[in-house]
Amino acid sequence: MAPTAGPPLSLRPFPVADRQPRNLAEFIARVNARPGGFRSLTEDKLREQIKAEESPDHDAEQEDVDMSDIADDEDAPASKDPNIARMEVLKNVEMASNTAMLTLDTLSLLLSKQNPTQASVTLSQQLRDMVGIGTLGADRLDEPSVDEAKEKAQEEVAIGWTLMEINKTRNAAEAASSFLEREVDTESRYWEEVMAVKKAGWSMCRVPQERHTLGVRFGFSEAAPEFKSNGLAPMRRSDDGSIELDLGRLGGVSEGLVVTYEKDGKLVGRSVPWRRSPDDPSLESRVLEARNTIFSQELWHELTREARTLAAYDVRLQGSRLTCKIEESSKISIELLPLEACPPPDDALPENGTTEMMLLSLHLLLSYAHRYNELLRTRPIPPHVSRARGQQTYTLLRPIIARMKSILSIRACTEYVGGLVGALQKAGLPSSFTLRTPQLSAVEPGASGPNQQSGAQTLVRNMLQPLEFTVEVVILGGTSFTIRGRTFLFPFTATYYHVLLPPSSPLQAMAAPFADGYSELRTLSEYIHTAVARALATDYLAKLAASSTDVEWALDIVGTTIQDVVGNHSGLHLGVRDVDAKPTVVLTSVAAGERSSNAGQKAWTWAKDGSGSESRTLQDVADELSGTVTA
Repeated sequence: MAPTAGPPLSLRPFPVADRQPRNLAEFIARVNARPGGFRSLTEDKLREQIKAEESPDHDAEQEDVDMSDIADDEDAPASKDPNIARMEVLKNVEMASNTAMLTLDTLSLLLSKQNPTQASVTLSQQLRDMVGIGTLGADRLDEPSVDEAKEKAQEEVAIGWTLMEINKTRNAAEAASSFLEREVDTESRYWEEVMAVKKAGWSMCRVPQERHTLGVRFGFSEAAPEFKSNGLAPMRRSDDGSIELDLGRLGGVSEGLVVTYEKDGKLVGRSVPWRRSPDDPSLESRVLEARNTIFSQELWHELTREARTLAAYDVRLQGSRLTCKIEESSKISIELLPLEACPPPDDALPENGTTEMMLLSLHLLLSYAHRYNELLRTRPIPPHVSRARGQQTYTLLRPIIARMKSILSIRACTEYVGGLVGALQKAGLPSSFTLRTPQLSAVEPGASGPNQQSGAQTLVRNMLQPLEFTVEVVILGGTSFTIRGRTFLFPFTATYYHVLLPPSSPLQAMAAPFADGYSELRTLSEYIHTAVARALATDYLAKLAASSTDVEWALDIVGTTIQDVVGNHSGLHLGVRDVDAKPTVVLTSVAAGERSSNAGQKAWTWAKDGSGSESRTLQDVADELSGTVTA
């Protein structure tokens, strides 16, 4: 086999060196190692040893000596434990095996850099997996020759690279410093706006699905389920540090309610919702605008739900507008509009105050409903009563309708009674009337428990009670009556009129009012017409009876006509009727012998503002017709 094709590693033993001492020092050391050393060494012994070594029997004797030593050695371990000797042999064998394997792995790894194919055959798999092949080498590099010019150029290049890296590091540090300054400025601006909103009283919390995002809560805990989850807006930081409110749940558009009041087809009042100024980009105003938007949206939602139960009161949803007819010639419209589309305010409209009060009342009533829901939720109730009440329809528009009906009823009743009293005063009678309306007293704050209503809630609750007013009417000196009007909300919204008489009033006998009251002003006016006519007839009959005449006067069965019992004189018919929608006192002369109050020959009228009213008093005309002068 060629030398180059041989195995890469030889396992032959190392050559044994010659036993003869190599130099004098080794010889002296060997002599000293023998028993006695140089002291027991003599010239005679040396000569004998030389002769013995030169004799041919030396090798045999040496072999005998060696065999004898071996025999002695074999006899010596006879006293040792064979297990111990076995363990020592196995230990030595294992150590030799490990040494051989380590040596083989080392040489194989060393040769794998030059001849990896053959070296990988003897390389262990554990060492291959640990360090791989070709990772150990024994080549010695040639020492490069020193070139001063080249070394100086390399130093300059190294210095240049160092300076470039220093400049690059400086530029990176400056960029990092500028970035940190911008971040500090933007973060400072962000947290300044956050603290401003916090100091303004708004609640802060983490966004549920974005734990690293801060949000502001501007909604209402007792709102409808459709709007409760929309009252939280994440506050996201923009590039310049300002906060951008994420109002995606609100539609991204600020909205508000607009209430308009139309009369005879003309706009007489309009309420415009609050809007922030374009020059006010503060976060507090934006949060307030978002709060107003979600409140207006919920209010519009509840109004549309309530409108379904108010169809009998001419409440209609026409497209995106809710209309409510107050009178034949007037109506109220409510609509939800974006703030950009809301019309500008017009201070010249005369009924702006009415529409503003309507819009404010709607907001107060919805807030009262929220507080009432909270009170029901927190108030202890019996265990057998379920807290689940479902979604109730709030009473928002009905109180306003009732208030408007009450105002219209007060106005109509006052105008009617005022016209009647004016006509009586025009006829020369001491008539008068007094309007009394209850005043809402402020609720004084007192000690209240956690489950009790506050003063504001009590005030709103009192405002929702049936509205009342009274009109005290004096027909004559001893004849009077009181009209009490009361507007109910439930089960239907209407105004009832009750007539109250004093205990000693003569009207109790001649014209007793209906005990259940009157549901309309028209039926009330019919009773007043009858009561006033009978009171006037009775009063004048008493005056005729007190006069010194021989004529016997009496009332007819209706009680409004004074007639002569014998029938020689003309009778007097007293009545009240509406002429051009105005109460008018009418005195009609009745021909002698006629029993019908309608057979009049001539009529005299007295009205408050009538152009054809009689200039004389009622008593003067009656005295002329009766032919007497009463006291």
